[in-house]
This record gives sequence, structure tokens and C-alpha cells, in this order.
Amino acid sequence: MMIAFIGTGGTIANRGTAPDNFVDYLDIGTVMPANELLAVHPEMQEISQIRVEPFGTLRSKYMTSAQWLQLAERLTSVLADDDIRGAVVSHGTGTLEETAWFLHLTVNSAKPIVLVGAQRPGITLGSDTPLNLLDAFRVAAHPQSCGIGVTVVMNRQIHSARDVAKVANHRLDALQSPVRGPLGVLHADHTVEYWRTPVHPHTTASAFVDLGTPLPRVDMVHAYTDADATALEAFRAAGATGLVVVGYPPGTLTKPLDDAVDAAIADGIVVVQASRAYFERAVMARAGLMERGLVANGDLTPQKARILLQLALAQRMDRAAIREVFGTY
Repeated sequence: MMIAFIGTGGTIANRGTAPDNFVDYLDIGTVMPANELLAVHPEMQEISQIRVEPFGTLRSKYMTSAQWLQLAERLTSVLADDDIRGAVVSHGTGTLEETAWFLHLTVNSAKPIVLVGAQRPGITLGSDTPLNLLDAFRVAAHPQSCGIGVTVVMNRQIHSARDVAKVANHRLDALQSPVRGPLGVLHADHTVEYWRTPVHPHTTASAFVDLGTPLPRVDMVHAYTDADATALEAFRAAGATGLVVVGYPPGTLTKPLDDAVDAAIADGIVVVQASRAYFERAVMARAGLMERGLVANGDLTPQKARILLQLALAQRMDRAAIREVFGTY
């Protein structure tokens, strides 16, 4: 049995430029394709046979929804092969949580799918690249990794794609699950231990598998002191079919934004109310919010709420169905 490996670039694929360069390597360091990355770190071959699947390398900030669709289709196809037991995808950490969440909802397979990144490139002091890669393949090869959707493995922790977020810029523990904590860990003897499994729909139980259609435009609007409707109206003019409004905790907006949201809803735009706080839901029980037609985000981060709204709109769901989706996923 083999594990498929898809390299998409990022720090984990960067050779680096100097032992103490933790910053500038992104612009001047050499990025290795997947086969070169495996050649530099051959230890993965001791865990399982590996089949490299070509995809192309880029910095994660350049990842697009069109490439998400290509990646989801590639994974669904590769994992349908009986000789493949799971897949590892290396990815830059800047947008890793978004790619993981999209794949969590769109790949039609119960086999392990592990995304992995790094905070320090290969030749820098204290690089986390080798261990993170090894751990990703260990998790992909573990029988308990089946049927739990997409996971993210970094810093010896196993995170659900739904829960994980990048909470620091350069620290090795930048990828965390702030609300629920990780699904499990890898111990010092390299054994894998799971503490819990995801409870929300994903992969084979998702309504969005085998999507195959471009995602509609959905934008995010943030609340801040003196925020007016300029950005929201610009997004509408650009063709947004949905909006995620990121409110003050627990999900409130300035008066100009409230008025602009009401106008957008009246014109048929679906608006999801989110909060910039990590913990607890953006509660919609306050008087008038449901009646105004907003959709409650739940406890997803705003960027993940945006992706879920894109998927729901791509399926041509109405507001009632979208509310159900946000209450379920």
C-alpha cells in the first residue's frame, strides 16, 4: 500500500538561505517540488511507499479557489485507487487552514488526508520541516485516521480542518485549534494517539463533494470604529452574491454597516453574521437579527464561514437551506 504525496509549495518546500534567516527566505529561497523534498528527507520512505502526484508549487498566499477545485478533484481521483491508503499534501501555512477546510467539505473519500506545513525552512536552525513531514506520513498511515476527514499535522499535534487556525506569525506552534483543541498527538516514541473525532459532516457525508463548479464571489466586511458602508457597497458593485460581516463580539455592527446589510439582504444577497472573537457562537437570538434575514455563522472563523457560504451558494441553496447548513457544519 502507498501514500500519495502532493506538494504545493510553501515554507515546508523552501530550502532556506541561511541558518538564522527566518523571514526573507520566502522571497529569495529555492522552492523544491515534491520529489526533491522527498529526496532531501528520505525518512518518509521508511513509513510507507510513496507515490508523488504532480500539482505545482506556489506560495500559499497565491492559492485560488480554482486551484482548490483542482486539488479536490485530484485527491478524490487519487484516493479512489485501491493501492493508495491515504494522502499527504504539503502547503504553506498562510492559507493552509482555508485549503484544509475546503478539502474537508469537497473530497469524496474516507481515506486519510493530511495537510502539513512548516514555520522554518530546511536549513534554518530548529527547522520543523523534517519532523512535521514525518509526522504527517505517520498520521496518514495510521488506521484511526480513516473516516475523520481532513487533518492538519504540525508541531506533533493532529488538528481537524474545521477547528484549526493559524494564531501566530512565526512560532512553531502557530497552527492550533483554539476552541476545541487538537484531535490527538504524536508522542516522543512517535506513536499516534487520538483523543476525539470530528462531529460535524465532512468528506463522504458532506453535501458539497464532487462540486466541480466555480465558486461564486463572497466577500468579508469587518466592523471597526467609524466603519461605514464603503467597502460593502464596493463588494456589491463587484458582483458579490454573498457577504460575511465580521462584527464586534458577539456579532454587532456600526449603524452605517447595519443599514447597508439590510439593503443588501433586501436585494437578495445572503449575509452571514460572524464575530471577530474565537470563542462561542455569533448568537442570533437577539431581537430582530433573525427577522432581518441574517444567517448565523456559528463558531467558524470568518474565513471558513466565507468558504461554507461559497459552497452553499454554488449549490443554489436558498436562505433557509443555508441557515441549516451553518447550523450543521
